[in-house]
Amino acid sequence: MPKLAVRVVLLLMLLSPFTLLATQATAQAQAGPSTVEIVDFEYHAPSITVTAGSEVTWTNHGDHLHTVTDRGGTFDTNPISPKASSSVTFSVPGTYHYFCRINPAKMNGIVVVTPNAAKASPVSRVEGIDPGGFLTNESLRFDPTELTVAAGSTILFANVGGKPHTFTADDGSFSTGVVPPGAEGGRFPGTNATVTLPTPGTFPFHCEIHPAAMKGTITVTGEARAGPAAASSAPRAIAVDMKDIKFNPDQVSVAPGGKVTWTNRDSAPHDATFDDIPLKTKTFGKGGTETLTAPTKPGTYSYFCSVHPFMKAVLVVVGQNTADPTRGAASAKPVVLKSGPGGGVSGFVLATGVIAAFLGGFGISAFVRRKPSS
Repeated sequence: MPKLAVRVVLLLMLLSPFTLLATQATAQAQAGPSTVEIVDFEYHAPSITVTAGSEVTWTNHGDHLHTVTDRGGTFDTNPISPKASSSVTFSVPGTYHYFCRINPAKMNGIVVVTPNAAKASPVSRVEGIDPGGFLTNESLRFDPTELTVAAGSTILFANVGGKPHTFTADDGSFSTGVVPPGAEGGRFPGTNATVTLPTPGTFPFHCEIHPAAMKGTITVTGEARAGPAAASSAPRAIAVDMKDIKFNPDQVSVAPGGKVTWTNRDSAPHDATFDDIPLKTKTFGKGGTETLTAPTKPGTYSYFCSVHPFMKAVLVVVGQNTADPTRGAASAKPVVLKSGPGGGVSGFVLATGVIAAFLGGFGISAFVRRKPSS
């Protein structure tokens, strides 16, 4: 072997350990720290970046109880005692605004979870953010505004602000419906809902409550998944009586595109005229019935009788993966979070699950795993 070639080989052998160390250091820097210290009334550091699947541990070095609580309602450590620690494993890519629910105005932090190239996640997180609540120096926006997912993926939409929001396709192909903020304008954690995207394509989306300010685009790649998207929890057909100059019941729910039938049991004529959409029955007398096809776009639609305008009612079109708000909280099924020996479900998570299911859907299930304080 020529002397020059031998020297090159020897040089590469000498440099290889340093190259490996440099590569490892770069990878660790990209993954970011996995520990956060709680000192006095601050999280150190307030913003970290980790790869999906990473575990982040918070250690309380102060003298007071603190929590690490997702503003979007997907996890809560419960109070962490002084000198104790609690950990959360993040398996879903996205941004997580978190806070201490004991000191919500002072203590806020962010975990950014990047996709894991070795193991794609079937779920991605999108946050609805606004300047309300306890997030300062913010604007009405989605985070992220642009994302790409595979067909069949699920989007978990988390409201982390102080105002209600929706995650709705411009073409009406998907919608979470209204996802409420936390109580007291964001003093408590917000709620979340999920939608599944089975069809490839490019889908601009918006918030129906703040359509001018909150916009984005999601690209769905791959082949269409066989089978329909998750079914609505509402019935495909519903009946409403017109009796004693009232709609009875005055609030009903139906699946997108379902049938609504009104029966007139009064001697006076009635109709059903919707406020914001061109949908109306004909006016008909006692014993008559009229049926309309409900909108395919999830949402709340008010209507009235044009003959007796004081007769008012609401039709709720319930989309996929959304609890039926007209059926009450009893239908909610809290999900047990995985935890270590001696662990269990926090009362906070159970209560949040019931409220979220009632108001807009409880979609966190096994996406986040919490370890108990030690």
